[in-house]
Amino acid sequence: MCPDGGSRMNSRKLLYLPLLESRRKRLLLALVVFAVAVGLVTARPWHSVEHGCLVTVRPGESIQAAIDAARAGDVICLTRGVWSENIVIDKPLTLAGRGAGRTTIEAARALQPVVEVSGRGDEPISVRLQGLSISGDGVGAGVTMGGVAAVEINRCSISGRLYGIEAADSAYLSLTDSTIAGNGQRGIDLIGSARATISGSRISGNRGSGLWLSGSAEAVLFDSDISENHRYGLWLRDRSRVEIKDCSVSENSGYGLRLTGFSVAQVLSSRISRNSDQGISAEDSAAVDLAETSVISNWHGVELRNAARASMVDCTVLKNRWDGIRVQNYARAAISGSVISGNRQGVGIAGQAHAEIVHSLVEKNSRYGVFSGSGGEVTGEGNDFRENGVDLGGNLPGVLRLPVRQPREVVITWPDNRYSSLQEAVDALLPGGTLSIQPGIYTAGLTIGTEVSIYAGDGQVILEGKSDTLPVLSLVDGADMHLSGVTVSGGAEGLLVSAGARAVLTGCTISGNAEGINLSYSASADMVACDVRGNERRGIFVGGAARALVTGCSIANNSGYGIAAADSAQITITDSIVTRSGGGGGVVLWGSAEVIVEGNTVFDNTGFGVAIFQPPCFRESPWLFRGRISGSNNLFGSNRGGDVCPPELEFLSAAEGGELDLRP
Repeated sequence: MCPDGGSRMNSRKLLYLPLLESRRKRLLLALVVFAVAVGLVTARPWHSVEHGCLVTVRPGESIQAAIDAARAGDVICLTRGVWSENIVIDKPLTLAGRGAGRTTIEAARALQPVVEVSGRGDEPISVRLQGLSISGDGVGAGVTMGGVAAVEINRCSISGRLYGIEAADSAYLSLTDSTIAGNGQRGIDLIGSARATISGSRISGNRGSGLWLSGSAEAVLFDSDISENHRYGLWLRDRSRVEIKDCSVSENSGYGLRLTGFSVAQVLSSRISRNSDQGISAEDSAAVDLAETSVISNWHGVELRNAARASMVDCTVLKNRWDGIRVQNYARAAISGSVISGNRQGVGIAGQAHAEIVHSLVEKNSRYGVFSGSGGEVTGEGNDFRENGVDLGGNLPGVLRLPVRQPREVVITWPDNRYSSLQEAVDALLPGGTLSIQPGIYTAGLTIGTEVSIYAGDGQVILEGKSDTLPVLSLVDGADMHLSGVTVSGGAEGLLVSAGARAVLTGCTISGNAEGINLSYSASADMVACDVRGNERRGIFVGGAARALVTGCSIANNSGYGIAAADSAQITITDSIVTRSGGGGGVVLWGSAEVIVEGNTVFDNTGFGVAIFQPPCFRESPWLFRGRISGSNNLFGSNRGGDVCPPELEFLSAAEGGELDLRP
């Protein structure tokens, strides 16, 4: 780890603070403006119990009778006790008990709400419920409100119903210091154009989701706990919106926060933790903005799918069981000033997703810090990467990652006690610098995004992977690596060469990996006099629009294909030996790959010597070959599936050669 890494991170954050502060202020302003707007639109003359109880109802007396006899604005007080009633309130009034657990209203009729506030007229009504327990078995709700009713629920407990609270139409709910728990389905339903402000409350242990919004419903939550619900903490659908500040969304059995449709969530200074599925899941065209929020110990921390988008400013994404942040399909993520730490993978990007990552710390993720299998653009700069399995992999720019050490050296001889790891030594080289490695076995797991030459000194040099799930060498855009005389072993890939990276290998041995060499996107590799052997799957795979030149190499004893080319890749194989490949065959082609096979020896492979994905060579497959193969002067023998397939490839062994062109 860089000795001055902390000061460097701090100095960059000082430069970046104005932008972070600006974004935080905008989000906080949005929360305040929304809350004030809700208050102005729905302002009601709430009555306090301190104004005096105009009517007192005791156990055995009818609450409904007291409501029917009351005038607008009256305060009806309930003593300690239990009432079995279903009540309807159709006028502005306050219904106050002695406290949850002391004053209880239970449902007399299971199919009806315990309390129904009817706001069906043109004139809005304001109702306050205070200090009550509302409960009872059955499929009705605890409290329902509709029309233009405005209901304040303060210091109440609502439990045991199918739904705790249902607000529909243009109703407004103010919920403070209350508990909505143990209901048979959802805790709170906001439907249509309903709105809610929820503060200091607990929505917990409901058998469905804690809070459910649909239509154009809106909610603002402050200082509340949404936990241990049996489905999602919050589920937003359609065009609903939620603002969350200083809340905890934890230990829900599904997602902590799920957004679908065109829904929007803004989350500030909150904690999303220990949910069984994703902490936050946004799909369809949903959007979520996070600031100063912690997303901890979920499955994926944040998952974006379809065309969803997210912005994350000054957040902490920590110890999630799989990806800290996962962006896929056509989703977009903007991440700034955040810490992404201790996840299985820091950020995973797939499909055609886009991401921007700036001025963040990505550390201690057991696999990749950031990995992209996406064809979409990933941009960023100024990010610190520390102690990840591998920092970067896939279709990524090298400038995403700051060097662990400031590049100052032209030549470094390894081992060098100035550097604690090979990654530090590589990072300390100026572009075009040389790393000379003395004989020995060294742990690699390197990310390379610049021009560098790595040479073996006199004797055997072995670079090993950190684990068999990660590449030994990961080359990303900007990499131009010359590797000479080195053995690369023990990784998921010996070399993972992606984006526009380039590798030149001379006299190297690539062995004992799950896959020897993997080239994708627009990467390229020249391999001369190399030995690619004993890898568990393929020896060499060239996909995407990658290009490879294999000259004078031995491709032997790989358990799958010796060499495979797919998609629109181009590969030229000359003067090489391809032998003892597994059931897949020596050289196998699919997609629109273009291949030249000249002067090689292809023998003793378990499958075909050279074959294309097409019947009768292989069964029906979406990988059908629609490319071009040409060549001559190849020597075939003892390939168990046959030397070539289909027979039209027999020109490969002839001196005059030929071509099979299946391009449309």
